[in-house]
Amino acid sequence: MNFKDYQPQINALIPYRNKPDFNSMLDKIFFGESQSDKFLVKMEVNRLVKPCTRIIDLREKVIDKTEQYEHLDITHYLTVSANKALKAALTLYGGYTIGVYEHVLNHVQKVKQIQNEKALQANVLEVNENITENIELNNHRRQAAARMFFVSEVNIALANGDVLAAATSNISVTGIKVKLPEQEQHLADQLVQVIFTGLSNDYKDKAISNKKINYRLVKQQQERTGFYLYLNIEDDKPDFVKFIQGFIRANQHKYKLDVLYYFRVAREKALKNSTLNALNTLPVFLNAEANKPILFMLRNAVNKEVLNQWRCNNSNQLPFLFSTARLAALLNTTDTLITTTVYSFTYIKDGEEYLLSATEQELQAQGLKHLFIEYGRNQTNWHCYHLTLQPYTYQAVKNYQLTDVRPKIFSGISHVATLTEIATDEIISVNPKADKGNPNLLNRFVHKETEQGFTPTYDLFPDELRKEERYSYTSNIALNIAGQTLTAKIIDFSGSGLKIALAAPKAIAKRSLIKIDFTDLQKVTKQHTLTNIEYRVVSSSAKHLYHLQIASSESYKTMKQFFTLLVKSNPAHFKEIPLKSHKQPVTPRLHEAAEAALHPAFFYVAITNGKPTISFSSITESSRSLKQLFNFDCKSANQNNHIALSNNKLLDRILFTPLRESTIGNTPFTIERSIYVKKVKDDNNKWKIESYLDEDFESEFAKREFIVEHKKLKQLQILHYRLSTIDMPNLTLIKSEMDIISCHAIHLTKRLEEELLNIKVMLQVIDRTEQVL
Repeated sequence: MNFKDYQPQINALIPYRNKPDFNSMLDKIFFGESQSDKFLVKMEVNRLVKPCTRIIDLREKVIDKTEQYEHLDITHYLTVSANKALKAALTLYGGYTIGVYEHVLNHVQKVKQIQNEKALQANVLEVNENITENIELNNHRRQAAARMFFVSEVNIALANGDVLAAATSNISVTGIKVKLPEQEQHLADQLVQVIFTGLSNDYKDKAISNKKINYRLVKQQQERTGFYLYLNIEDDKPDFVKFIQGFIRANQHKYKLDVLYYFRVAREKALKNSTLNALNTLPVFLNAEANKPILFMLRNAVNKEVLNQWRCNNSNQLPFLFSTARLAALLNTTDTLITTTVYSFTYIKDGEEYLLSATEQELQAQGLKHLFIEYGRNQTNWHCYHLTLQPYTYQAVKNYQLTDVRPKIFSGISHVATLTEIATDEIISVNPKADKGNPNLLNRFVHKETEQGFTPTYDLFPDELRKEERYSYTSNIALNIAGQTLTAKIIDFSGSGLKIALAAPKAIAKRSLIKIDFTDLQKVTKQHTLTNIEYRVVSSSAKHLYHLQIASSESYKTMKQFFTLLVKSNPAHFKEIPLKSHKQPVTPRLHEAAEAALHPAFFYVAITNGKPTISFSSITESSRSLKQLFNFDCKSANQNNHIALSNNKLLDRILFTPLRESTIGNTPFTIERSIYVKKVKDDNNKWKIESYLDEDFESEFAKREFIVEHKKLKQLQILHYRLSTIDMPNLTLIKSEMDIISCHAIHLTKRLEEELLNIKVMLQVIDRTEQVL
């Protein structure tokens, strides 16, 4: 029975709670309801009228001004409207009870919802059509978990020995925000110890009771309501984290939860997945100190064409683009982010294929750029690429499952490169009729070797999701689940999982924890104890088959060692189940590494009622030139202004017209072009932006003169854009976030679905200014 649906009827019963005719009034008000439901209502009334001593403190939970209000020696901090709600509830209940406390909190929650809706409406009215919200696809958020606004006393022990009395403003599993009684600057980035005195008094849990938890001071600032310290946890105490998780989960209905955090995370996750799916950039991971620098590449359905372009004589030629000599030459600069152009083509002679490639620096140094381009662009397989190279060290930014171990190959990564094919209409010949020169001079750029060994290419969206080898084997086991013992047989096993068949039909819920005794296998080993091994149910299939995954680090260590030794000692006895494709690291880790390739600017086009609109954008801070151009006239760093793409009716030509001429959803398409952006300061010292396409120039000569003129004035930025259809964002990936949002703000769930499901097209922009000039 949901008491919220019957709140007016329950309120009508409250005045009769101590009167003899209470039961008769209960029967009248709840006429037609079952006796069990009436009993539950009676119990609810008894709960609501119990005396309450809890303080209502809204100082950190609302944006309205709060004041002190005294009632029966209890000091509350309330807004004016909350105080009115308190007085009305006191009159109804005849004193300060649990019902009064909950009535005030419900009133505050309704006020917040009204304020949020008004704020959203105000934002809509102030929207500049050229300005979009910046979505952080690289997902390295400073705030790593949702916050709950909760006030509780803490003591903070500083590095110098001083102890500060403070109070939390909000808490999460990864950090806290605390309010100090007065402003006092402290040493930044210092390690402090926090004792949760308030929670220790309320909960006698050993995970938090008077425990000193290590935090790091990451920020301190004066705000409207006081002086605050921002602290990130730096302690390896899983019991404490588990307690905070449970505390937030149990109390999030009472205190304000930062639902917008889950809203942002869900949107980022869905858009990143669609972007990686449609990305034409090939990420290449390198170890600059190795004899063969290239470690692995990440492939999807689009960028696999780049891989095909680098195959010659049935051999992968990309390792020779990243040879030790070429990599050393590229790294011989002080720039953190290195960008250049790579040209390549295939030459066929006497039935033999030869692949030639050269970087911009190599051609300039040897004076062969004109010859290479004019000769190569008339050959088969002619391509031009935008190459970036930057230092990279893999660091996990999310928590992974026990068996999603960090791949060893990730430890060797020193740099990440990206290879993006671009249209070659930006190449302007100085004199097309000039003598090309002797083509034999280009022999030095021929790839004359074949690949030694194998360069892994991992799929970003693989069909095969298996993490490790599996072996077919039948063996008896005993299962203990919730105190009940079942018998079963192993169908196959791996170091971290089992596929089993129950001896008798039994429904076991997904995610159930099971303890297994390997009754047969225990007989073959004395070195390992194969009892009470913890597994968790992952999925089930027909004929009482269940798929299990290891559930604790101790169990994982035991079974990994045992099964490895078992297979190694009996290679002929265990038959490996073949993989559908080559083995690769788990997909979430590959996606996390692939974030390093997301440094172009991305604009996402939503189509609503047939009208296309740029709804979101994403530009990383590392793309400084793009961030500067698209942050023009923005009030916040979390916004982007696409005026460089929309002035001079550019959007009509590069976006709207192509979309009108295509059938969205039926025929995927890709369009690539160059945009020439002129930035000039007017008499009022304000920047004015004008953009042009190739057809805006009378001739190639006029375009070249325009570029040379504004190059001298440093007023030019040349962009390469790629317009392509993308798959609709997959909402199943964000189900957990949407479930949480739905519990607190159903309107945000609907807004999220509408925003994501309307996105049909992606615009990818690369800065090519330096390369063209």
